[in-house]
Amino acid sequence: MSALEFRPRFRFTTPLSKDEVVRRIGERLRGENPDQLWLKNADDHLVLSFPSRHTHAWTPQMDINLEVRPEGTLVRCLLGPSPGIWMLFSAGYIVLGLLAMTGATLGFAQVSLGHAAWGFWALPVGAAGAVVLFLLARAGRRKASGEMRVLKHFVDDALGCDCFKLAMDQAED
Repeated sequence: MSALEFRPRFRFTTPLSKDEVVRRIGERLRGENPDQLWLKNADDHLVLSFPSRHTHAWTPQMDINLEVRPEGTLVRCLLGPSPGIWMLFSAGYIVLGLLAMTGATLGFAQVSLGHAAWGFWALPVGAAGAVVLFLLARAGRRKASGEMRVLKHFVDDALGCDCFKLAMDQAED
């Protein structure tokens, strides 16, 4: 995963302890933090995000899960938009799918009864809506890429590694 993708997942093992990983990220937040990132810390789960006054619908966040292993700490990272935006798109696709399915069912029932099949008009409406959602997601991906890089570089600097490269090297082993 050499290029930063939308919603990339990566994991790597660091020789640092879990407490040391949390401490280093916390120190970087208090020290060198020009983007005013903030951290939610819930034991083994960290969420690194931008302050709410600087966010938009596509602003990403980084979820970091820490797991203690004998050889160090397994760090799992997930970069993507907030869960609310994913729920919005999921709901949109569900509604459009139900609209299309209802239209197809109604259309076939109308045809079998010999009536005008106006129910089939829901199919192109559902398809057009799905295309619009797809294009919105692509636009959001482009809009969020710079902020995703900020989060990735912040963690890289805090932990003293190139996390993507480390994850790729360890995946090959």
